[in-house]
Amino acid sequence: MNTSSCWNQASNMKDRPYYQYMKTELGAKTDIGELANHIIDDMSFPKYSNNYEEISDYLEKNPYLNISLDTFDESFSNYKQWLQS
Repeated sequence: MNTSSCWNQASNMKDRPYYQYMKTELGAKTDIGELANHIIDDMSFPKYSNNYEEISDYLEKNPYLNISLDTFDESFSNYKQWLQS
């Protein structure tokens, strides 16, 4: 593989939306896994966003049962680390 294709794959990773990360958490027996299940089932969730404020605002206006915003904060931190890997 040449270096330009490696670079393109890396730059594409940084463009992946939060929704894409949350798909990796589906089925986890954690609060983040529960959040992922709600997000995947939510047809109105901003699927193409990687913006913390936009997603946080959406979740504040459309809360999921038994899911705290602290769980979202933790998952967004994990998402940022995932983008770097």
